[in-house]
Amino acid sequence: MSLTLETTPRVRRAPSPEAKPASRAAFPPLLTPGTIVLLVLMGVGAIFGAYRFLYGLAASTNLDQQYPWGIWIVADVSFIALAAGGFTMAAIVHVFHREHFHALARPVLVFAMLGYTCACIALFADLGKYYNIWHPLLPSMWQGNSALFEVGMCVMCYLTVLYIEFVPVFCERFMRDRQRPRLALACTRLHGLAEKVMPIVIVLGVGISCLHQSSLGHVMVLAPTKLHPLWYTPVLSLMFLVSAVTAGFPTAIFVSLVSSWALKRKPDMAMLSKLAKYVPIFVAVYLALKVGDLLIRETQAHLWEGSRDSVFFLAEVLLGLVLPLAMLVRPGVRRSARWLGVACGLVMFGIVLNRANVYIIGYHPPYTDKIYYPSLTEWAVTIGAVAALLFIWRAIVTYFPVLGPEERRQHA
Repeated sequence: MSLTLETTPRVRRAPSPEAKPASRAAFPPLLTPGTIVLLVLMGVGAIFGAYRFLYGLAASTNLDQQYPWGIWIVADVSFIALAAGGFTMAAIVHVFHREHFHALARPVLVFAMLGYTCACIALFADLGKYYNIWHPLLPSMWQGNSALFEVGMCVMCYLTVLYIEFVPVFCERFMRDRQRPRLALACTRLHGLAEKVMPIVIVLGVGISCLHQSSLGHVMVLAPTKLHPLWYTPVLSLMFLVSAVTAGFPTAIFVSLVSSWALKRKPDMAMLSKLAKYVPIFVAVYLALKVGDLLIRETQAHLWEGSRDSVFFLAEVLLGLVLPLAMLVRPGVRRSARWLGVACGLVMFGIVLNRANVYIIGYHPPYTDKIYYPSLTEWAVTIGAVAALLFIWRAIVTYFPVLGPEERRQHA
């Protein structure tokens, strides 16, 4: 038998067409039915966005002198709140050295970077004089007594930090590119430089995030007669900071689960279950802070008045805090990908609803004779911005080394 094998001439097989583009075979397809829907939503949002810039806020929105902000400001603060997963994961991995969560850091970093970018785009559309958005860059325009100035400066600085943190991910994509040796050499040198300054950048990013997350709440502290007593509190800055930290780990888990389902890979439930153990602690602290604040200010009587404000407040607390807390204390929920995703999604929903309650639902301007409802243009631009975030995130995860090596091998 061995003789036959030795004397038989070997026939060279032509390489299969699938084996030729080895670099592309490692990536899942970008255009899927889901991403095509996202592209359509982006296109519709872009059309309505062009209409807003051509004809102004008065013609395209339901904003006026009594309601100077609407759903776009909610999108701004919601993007920023959910993007808190970036600095919470950076803190737990790089500051507290929980290296076993390192695989979650990059996907959440990309989500945070895109979240802050979309927040800036939404803010650009929300400003009446959008062409003056660059004014905070000028020292002559600075106003140290303005909470919004502090928010604007911190958001710009932290967005810069996020893009610096993304530099190693970008460089690793091209460091071994033999077809473009100059680009590979430049990326190698830039990667080395970025790794040297990364510890300072990460610590700076965590500190800056805490500043503007709390300042977004302090903006509404300045409007005590316009915000409903269920949400107005002198410690609203602390509420916003604690709620952002509370949203950090659930967002990281949710992003990891959704990416696994979208890219058809198996989620790392062992790592996610470990991280999920921290979530009930933060949810319980935030819930205790909200309940304690109501009791100290003696405003709990508003819960039973049957108004729109009381309904939305109860929905925020019961659906966004109490229900996921009751779910996440159970080990079976933390071990189940589906139920863990539902619980973390509820926490994220509660944080987003809190931002909507503070900036729209509970906001009551004096002498108003109507209730604000977003226009079709406002809804279209908001949905288009969310679709853009999801599509660009999918594209980056597809073509850049964001996922861990084990997850990428499953696509090969």
